[in-house]
Amino acid sequence: MKNDTQPKPPPLGIIFALPIEAHTFERRLGNATKYQGQKSVIYEGYVSDHLVVWTISGVGRQAARDAAQLMIDGHQPHTLISAGFAGALAPDLEHGAVLIPTRILDEHHQCIHTLTPGGHIPFLAEKTGNPKTLITVDSVITSKEKKAQLRQESHADLVDMESAAVALVAQNANVQFLAVRAISDTSEETLPPEVSRLSQPQSPMHRFGAALAAITRRPAAITDLWKLWEQGMSCSRTLADRLEQIAQTIH
Repeated sequence: MKNDTQPKPPPLGIIFALPIEAHTFERRLGNATKYQGQKSVIYEGYVSDHLVVWTISGVGRQAARDAAQLMIDGHQPHTLISAGFAGALAPDLEHGAVLIPTRILDEHHQCIHTLTPGGHIPFLAEKTGNPKTLITVDSVITSKEKKAQLRQESHADLVDMESAAVALVAQNANVQFLAVRAISDTSEETLPPEVSRLSQPQSPMHRFGAALAAITRRPAAITDLWKLWEQGMSCSRTLADRLEQIAQTIH
């Protein structure tokens, strides 16, 4: 039983970009305390007896950076995790695989974070036998040709739009950092053209309107977007499994 008279321990902090990425994790934690910030809502709950705070920042580096700084200022987490989906650049990565990359590259292909397994993160000692590199970019990489080109230029294994920004905020605050990413599309997939528009920073209502407009312009989009939603829900479940495991282990 938790003793509410004692100071709370430092929490684990998790930054998601999109609601679908956080969907399963949030539902497993049940009732959560809600803190309304100026730009973000931060939630607080427990995985077993381990305190966790999380937020849904929105897409892109600036949104992730702002949310990470807000979380550090308000909740002083012992570790920040940039959690969500990523596109595969390496051909051996399959749908739903959850990776903890050991190297994070910025948009200039410069390494800005290197993770050393073990020590203060014992969970990683047995999870990073095959190190992976993640690159953070400014827009969705939709075609297999562009994925191949980015792979050749950066030698990265997977790509997202937030992790490098969160890593830099964590470094500046002397806070541990992890990227935990579920593969939502393989290196051989070309995403529907609507994905770029739907991934832009915007409110849920604007995103809903953009989806309706896409279906009106291209009726076949409804099938493509439904498939992406199903894949996203599957990734949300495997991501939640790994985050729970980390929350129970990391300190």
